[in-house]
Amino acid sequence: MVFIDSIKKQGGGIFFRQRLGLEYPALPQVSQRIWFHCASVGEVKAAEPLIRALESQYHVLITTNTPTGKQLVDNLFQDSVQHCYLPLDWPFAIKHFLKNCQPTDAWILETEIWPNLYRLCAQLGIELKILNGRLSPKTLTAPNWLKSSYRSSLQRVSQILARSQDEADRFIALGAPAERIVVLGNLKYAQISAVSHADNPIQQEFVLLASSHQDEELQVAQLWQALNRPELLVIVPRHPNRSEAIQKQLKPLYPNLKTASKGEHPTQKTQLFLDDRLGQLMPLFEHAKLVIMGGSFAPKGGHNILEPAAYQKAIIVGTDMQDFAEETALLQHHHGLIQCQSYQALSKILPPLLDDSEQRQTLGKNAFQAMQSQQAMLQNYLNHLL
Repeated sequence: MVFIDSIKKQGGGIFFRQRLGLEYPALPQVSQRIWFHCASVGEVKAAEPLIRALESQYHVLITTNTPTGKQLVDNLFQDSVQHCYLPLDWPFAIKHFLKNCQPTDAWILETEIWPNLYRLCAQLGIELKILNGRLSPKTLTAPNWLKSSYRSSLQRVSQILARSQDEADRFIALGAPAERIVVLGNLKYAQISAVSHADNPIQQEFVLLASSHQDEELQVAQLWQALNRPELLVIVPRHPNRSEAIQKQLKPLYPNLKTASKGEHPTQKTQLFLDDRLGQLMPLFEHAKLVIMGGSFAPKGGHNILEPAAYQKAIIVGTDMQDFAEETALLQHHHGLIQCQSYQALSKILPPLLDDSEQRQTLGKNAFQAMQSQQAMLQNYLNHLL
């Protein structure tokens, strides 16, 4: 399975060996090494503000489960942190990882409950905390033997900083000691403190379809063609390895399609640009005329709307935002979001919104103010952690 993952995820030999616990650098001994475990890209982004606040004062180690997570770590932090892949939850693999990397503090982002990892951290006196803690309701319907394992693991956690009271209640129902749980809110709101600025990578007005999934590219491209708008449509798929399939779908509609991974750039005649590179979303969020968030028209639970909100962008989402329900509710409460019920509704909303700069600015400003209402989040996390 790990070998197959190594090929599918293009992680190479180091991914294969480290996931098996076979090859880790012997890091120098330090008085305190804070270890963040971020399963993949979303967790790395959530942890970014914390890591930025700590990287100059502490030795920071980041582990991920995926090569895309590693690539984002490299893009964001270069050499200011250490990176390894977390091994599978095998005792010998975990022991080898902990012996070589020697973390003093283990901070697990969101939901990663591995029995051997938690047990060995407890045995070695490594204080383990769960940050931005969340649990799927499905976790509570797991078989009794698995829930028993979760309960034993959670007894070894020194602190759980939960995203919401609902999440805290799920941790308690799963067996976490209630006195070790603090509801702090969603760490992703702290991204407002870490927003970066970049030059506009596209020298014309464009609408961004971000983190799209299968069928969303084709549906939005078709309605965009029917609208015949003067703006460029930029599509950034959630999984760049789908690029060839997307190109085959879209090329008949857009013969002049340009693709970033081929070294191509949009011209004034280009109607659609496929940016299939990893780590390019932030500059596109910053300079887009409007953002359509993918993963919400397809049944994927949505994606992080706080990033475009931090750039004061007008944001449109589809019906399925269940993975970001709290964020969606917050932005809706502040009138900083438009939620569409269908692609047909999207096609009706886009033209007047694109032609009304004042409405777009109001939506973006409201989204930003919604995030500002949570601006103490980073300091609250730092206070509890340190």
